Amino acid sequence: MKTELLYKYLTGVCTESEEEEIEDWLKQSPENRKKMSDLKKILEVSPGKMIHVDSEKAWDSFSHTHLGQKKTFQKRIPARKPAFNNRIDRKKSNSLRYFAYVAAAAVLVIISSLFYAQTSTVQETVSQELVSQEITTQRGQRTTVRLSDGTLIHLNAESKLSVPQDYMKNNRLIRLNGEAFFEVTPNKEKPFIVQTGKSVTRVLGTKFNVTAYPDAEQVQVVVAEGKVAFGAKDDVDTPEVQLTKKQRGVINEKGEVMASNITDLGLYLDWSRGLLTFKDAPLEEVEKKLERWYDVQITFDKNISNEDRRLTGSFKDVSMTSVFNSIALSLDLKYAEDGREIAFSAR
Repeated sequence: MKTELLYKYLTGVCTESEEEEIEDWLKQSPENRKKMSDLKKILEVSPGKMIHVDSEKAWDSFSHTHLGQKKTFQKRIPARKPAFNNRIDRKKSNSLRYFAYVAAAAVLVIISSLFYAQTSTVQETVSQELVSQEITTQRGQRTTVRLSDGTLIHLNAESKLSVPQDYMKNNRLIRLNGEAFFEVTPNKEKPFIVQTGKSVTRVLGTKFNVTAYPDAEQVQVVVAEGKVAFGAKDDVDTPEVQLTKKQRGVINEKGEVMASNITDLGLYLDWSRGLLTFKDAPLEEVEKKLERWYDVQITFDKNISNEDRRLTGSFKDVSMTSVFNSIALSLDLKYAEDGREIAFSAR
């Protein structure tokens, strides 16, 4: 059974036929169930302690035990700080390479029996000053994590999620810088609260997206299912606006809270399904999205008019070069590539 497919099963994104295939596979032997159990331990997050794990050795341990390989990603995923970085290899044709970023995400988990039994260098460090666990992505990286209550969080590029030590004690408070899509497990007694630098979003159980990058002028919340309360950062207990499905809330640079209806949820949520989507997007938006998505530096020639060039389109499972070629063709531009620097100019 491909590890990539098992990951899709654990994160709830596989098809019905794939789910049936995996469940039949689990019934075949205790070894199969052990492999799934070990993989689940890698993906689960238990808040409250910062665990430092050698990600190379952790992956080696799993791959040696279940995949028959050794040191598969020793060079591809170097150990570095922060401990929760995870690099996505975009060549999905190789399922093991695709799984590399999942292995790197294992750095954020509690010490599992798999790691403890086979990796002698695992160390746990907890100080009095440590009050939360942080999951961080860089440009070009996206990851999915599951909290101890079952809540699923898709973290977009260049983002940071903080889970306090007392998560689940009185409520389920987390802090976000960047962008994330939340699938919150219902719990009427313990509301789920997302704090950003400017806003607070309070829910009981729903699906919604929060965009709160530090360099953005506004914070945005889009509701896919259920209901959320949304307001300024100081209003933790009584947020100002109630939002329901297909509604968007925004806090602008003045701290004003506004709500509106939307028709296309995909425009705001597609990124969590691996789609890079634009709709009538100005060049400034195109530039920022591409930089975060591909970890590149984008420039548009100053002579290019932003008013008459707007991009509409969606990309999935295509190469970076194909995306840039399509954008250049759509906007009647050309581009030059120099390493990680991409410069667009008029034809």
